[in-house]
Amino acid sequence: MNTRGITLRELMELSVLGKAKVISGEQGLDRVVRFVDIMEVPDLKGWISEGVMLLTTAYSIRHDPSLLTELIYTLDNLGAAALAIKPARFLKEIPQGAIEASNACGLPIVEIPPEIPYTDITQPVMELLLGRQAMLLRRAEEVYRTLTTMVLENSGIQAVSDSVADFLKAPVALVDTDRKIIVSSPADYDWSQSSTPLNWNIHVDRRTVARLLVDKEQLDDMEEVGIEQARLVFALELMRRKVAEDTEFRLRGNFIDELLTPPLPSRHEVQRRARQLGMNPEHKWEVAVIEGETAPSEETVNRLLEREAKKRGVTPHVEYRSSRAVLFLPTQEGRKFTPGGDAEERWEKTLAGWLQDKTEGLSGYRCGIGTSEYLWDIHTSYNEARKALSISRRLGQGPGGITRYEEMEVYHLLEGLGGPGFERLFERKLGKLLQYDQEHDSNMLLTFYHYLECRGSLIETANSLYIHRNSVKYRLERIRDITGFDLNDPREQFVCHLCLIYYYLQEK
Repeated sequence: MNTRGITLRELMELSVLGKAKVISGEQGLDRVVRFVDIMEVPDLKGWISEGVMLLTTAYSIRHDPSLLTELIYTLDNLGAAALAIKPARFLKEIPQGAIEASNACGLPIVEIPPEIPYTDITQPVMELLLGRQAMLLRRAEEVYRTLTTMVLENSGIQAVSDSVADFLKAPVALVDTDRKIIVSSPADYDWSQSSTPLNWNIHVDRRTVARLLVDKEQLDDMEEVGIEQARLVFALELMRRKVAEDTEFRLRGNFIDELLTPPLPSRHEVQRRARQLGMNPEHKWEVAVIEGETAPSEETVNRLLEREAKKRGVTPHVEYRSSRAVLFLPTQEGRKFTPGGDAEERWEKTLAGWLQDKTEGLSGYRCGIGTSEYLWDIHTSYNEARKALSISRRLGQGPGGITRYEEMEVYHLLEGLGGPGFERLFERKLGKLLQYDQEHDSNMLLTFYHYLECRGSLIETANSLYIHRNSVKYRLERIRDITGFDLNDPREQFVCHLCLIYYYLQEK
């Protein structure tokens, strides 16, 4: 059965139209008739509906039959289905220009015998139309009941997709906003071969969260009704998923809080609860803290982390505290992650890419990373990440960089070795340089520190201080004159480097 609607071809099979004949525009016999109306005025704009079959005696244009040609084009532009006319009384015959226009645009002209009353036409046509609409409504209810039952019984989104594909007799897929397939029916269907599938948005919480794809050229009325029901049910399924994910995320956050706050749960308890929340206790975890002058964008961090999690096949977690994003990052021990090459990529490299990519909006932030620990010791990695950030900040490292605690661990130990001994050593070695800075409002100490941090490279030192290389050379000459040091002596460099680190850790 053709369920696109009542075509003119079908209407012409009604007994009441047995003596009517199509005199032109036969290529439009498959136009869908949705309404029947009677023309009383020649001005049709504003009240003609798409799919209407217009009945007329041409009384309103009897004095100028040439207007019928213009009428044909107007009806076609407005999406009408056909023009049924009784020409005998007022027109005598249909003008040749109107017939040519009908053939040109494919709008059929049906000649109706004068003895057939309009009511004999409109009543059976409307009964047929209403019957078809009732059938569509019943079918829509059946589809909706079937699909919603599957959701309520938690049959799964794959079962819903399979049911929709079976109803449409075509491949169906649901894809997320990144064009990644959420579900497909058949599951192994190659969507890369489908160049222009039909598609509809799926909305949840007033946001577009997915698109429904159907690999079919067009849908009939029955299938369009089914699609609307399917969109609603897919939205319900995705909302149910979102609620479950939000609940799990909140429970993971509570669990993380317990892991960071004494008294800590036992190792056995951590393993049990981690498995329940999808956090593999067999993985080691690194904690990364991202901070800046303002809080990082939650939307940006969530999007980047979700994308990376899909690549790695892991379940990370993120918490937002004050102006920081705290990332809990699982590392699959013994497995190489190779998204674009053969070498293993660590989280450190991924995070560095985020901070260096100005298009992502995180280029003004810095990041500290702790060592890899199991979940029951993750508080250690968290404290290390914070300490790495604190030390890098006090040592004057700017935004856009990654600081691992392993790189700063010796500085942390040095910070705890303070006392009169280090103060006397600093005064003996660099006291004159500090006094010179204070008297001349200069930056000799800072220049010396960056020079040692950059392993004696004039270019890297200049880049770190945002000054010209010649300025660095001049300052180093002044430092040599003030201190009397041989700046190329490794032992002297080592001692001065320790003194400068101690000074800045204490000073800031």
